[in-house]
Amino acid sequence: MNPRITLVMIVRNEAAVLERCLESVKNAVDEMVIVDTGSTDRTVEIARRYTARVYHRPWDDDFAAARNFALERAGGHWILSLDADETLEPDGADLRALAADRDGREAFLLPLYNEGYGFPGHYHYVLRFFRNNGRYRFSGRIHEQVTVADPEKVGTAAGPLIRHHADSERERRRKRGRNLKLLRRAGPELPAPFQNYYLGVEWLALNRPERALPCFARAREMLTDAHLQFRLPALLHLLTCLVRLNRLDEAICLCLEESRRYPFYSDIFFFGGQLFEAGGEFAVAAKWFQEALRCGRPPIPCYHQEGTESFLSYYHLGYCLEQTGEYRQATEYYRRALEHNPDYIYPLYNLFLLVLAEKGAGEAFRYFQAAGCFSRPGQASLLADLFFTAGYPDLAGACLQTPGDNPPGALTRRLIRCHLYAGRPEQALVLIERLRAKAPDLPVTADEITALLVCGEYVSARTRALSLWRRPAGRNEALAFLVLTALMEKGFSRLRPEKHRRAEVIQTLLAAVKPCLCAPPPEGKKADRYRLLAERTLRWLTDLSPAGCAAVCGCLKEQAASMGKLAALKFGPAGGLWPCPTDRPSAYA
Repeated sequence: MNPRITLVMIVRNEAAVLERCLESVKNAVDEMVIVDTGSTDRTVEIARRYTARVYHRPWDDDFAAARNFALERAGGHWILSLDADETLEPDGADLRALAADRDGREAFLLPLYNEGYGFPGHYHYVLRFFRNNGRYRFSGRIHEQVTVADPEKVGTAAGPLIRHHADSERERRRKRGRNLKLLRRAGPELPAPFQNYYLGVEWLALNRPERALPCFARAREMLTDAHLQFRLPALLHLLTCLVRLNRLDEAICLCLEESRRYPFYSDIFFFGGQLFEAGGEFAVAAKWFQEALRCGRPPIPCYHQEGTESFLSYYHLGYCLEQTGEYRQATEYYRRALEHNPDYIYPLYNLFLLVLAEKGAGEAFRYFQAAGCFSRPGQASLLADLFFTAGYPDLAGACLQTPGDNPPGALTRRLIRCHLYAGRPEQALVLIERLRAKAPDLPVTADEITALLVCGEYVSARTRALSLWRRPAGRNEALAFLVLTALMEKGFSRLRPEKHRRAEVIQTLLAAVKPCLCAPPPEGKKADRYRLLAERTLRWLTDLSPAGCAAVCGCLKEQAASMGKLAALKFGPAGGLWPCPTDRPSAYA
């Protein structure tokens, strides 16, 4: 007889995410039991599309009681417990295969992946799949856990994976406030190590490291290796608190101590590497990142930050070697980071600069083309930005195009800019007309007016600018474009924006001419028009006001500094146009 599996859930106002969850699991279970605790949105309506077994229970600030109420109504041989903001991902594993286990196991820890907020997420293991034999019930008013009478009957499965999707900032703060309230009420119901751990989690999530640190310190001291799934995250969260409180020496000492206790744990070596990197000790940091790579993925059921054993360590290792002048090795490690995770594009910034400095623009383009970067939208988009910023709009446009491909929407708008500043304003205008044919209300942009001016179509440019003036929100832009049109048509403009409009007018004009300062001048008769566009605009801004003059100086200095840093990378000590990895989303942000 095939064992029947019942999904049990408790929900409240989950209309935005419930359908995604139920779609992911509908083919993996035989029955769904959903308990609503007071929804005021469409949650119940959505739940009833998938099951008739939807129950109501008043909310009494007790998660375990609500979940046990759902368990009592489950008819399957096995129980799968999920939350509405989670989905089930098979990953080659099958719940039915686990249920058919012949080794006497009655429950399984499943991997849960928590999505990060702008940085890689982390893995840990949770008891979510167990026999419906009355021996497994939830306990704890908050952060409820399944009680286990016989640990020998609990196994750990490599899959299926439960994915916890990121909430909005507002929703996260609401849940944190609720959880803190319930944790205080839980009191002696929750053993001290776990109460300290969960209090620390809530305070850290609320960006109160000074409140979280003593909680994690106590949890780390109380928890033993019998509870690695709690002790290891407590350790990493404790390190995070020390870093945020600028107690770096204490954090380094803690990493040294715990790395001897857990020589297999890539996360602790990665964290130590970040600490030494932040202190400028790049050679030492490189050794810690190499050790993280040697460790590989931590064993089940260790808490694990995605990528510490692979792409994150490769990325930071590349940065450390770049800082010590070992450019070729740095290039190789950046390349490996991208190979291990093509969606983690931060190494591409540094790799672009190194390859550009070594090979030149044309060879750099062919390098990334051979690596398959242009077939990945995220990488192609970033490389287009980088080539454009470095002064190669023609190559930037080529990054966005593959044979027979006509990219729509946002990509087309970026392609318009590439055509414009590569000396092909007519092609830019053709693409604009295609977009406007599909979307008649498409707003006028600086690129459209600039393309018209370079083509000498002054009447059309003025008409576009005046169309913006009819909208109060567009008047500052309209004024800037009217100035630009007069400068190109007559060589001067008597228009002077009112004081409250000047800042936006200045920025709009600088955005229009800045690409002319870094891109090589196009060939042919239009070259003079690009030159005049930049010269006349900068002169007008300089004469406008001290603020206009300062903005022009700042723009020119920024451009000179960018080119100077690129030259330093090629001929001298490492620099780079972008900050170090620790200034970008970190694994333990």
